[in-house]
Amino acid sequence: MINQNETMTSKPNSKVKIIKRYQNRKLYDTQQSCYVTLDDIAKMIRTNEEVMVIDNKSKNDITAATLTQIIFEAEKKASQYAPLFTLREIIQNGNGSISGYLAKLGAFPQDYMTKQQVNTVVENASTDSVKQNLENRVASAATRYNTDTTAKVAAEKATVLPGLQQDEETPNLPGSSLLNN
Repeated sequence: MINQNETMTSKPNSKVKIIKRYQNRKLYDTQQSCYVTLDDIAKMIRTNEEVMVIDNKSKNDITAATLTQIIFEAEKKASQYAPLFTLREIIQNGNGSISGYLAKLGAFPQDYMTKQQVNTVVENASTDSVKQNLENRVASAATRYNTDTTAKVAAEKATVLPGLQQDEETPNLPGSSLLNN
């Protein structure tokens, strides 16, 4: 069994290669300053390079999803598939998730899935707090805008002379014609 934390610390002198995935699904190697393919990333992994794939917009680590995609693409190209009974068992016992199935088989360290769930909860909590903060700021701005608008309307109404409609022009006061000449 391989612990992901051990793989990151087992090579103290190695540098993790950062790959950015853009919205158009292009992958960019920040070290080599060039675009790469899933096959290129697979070659990096085969040569024991440490690779981390980051979604450029959200800044989330999507390495696991990318490596899963590499495995899926390799399976599509394979001349021989896994036996049907194994594929059925994965769907039945792992809810269709290979990770879930491997976890049930004990292929991961015992605390791995728990740590993953905690990380997911923490990420969701921080996202929720950012969302709540944004909603509070929008509500506060809307309240200020409504208060400002109400005060402006009240001030406009206060300047209307009694007996006149808001749309009517201000009447000429006695002596005001002398001022205009």
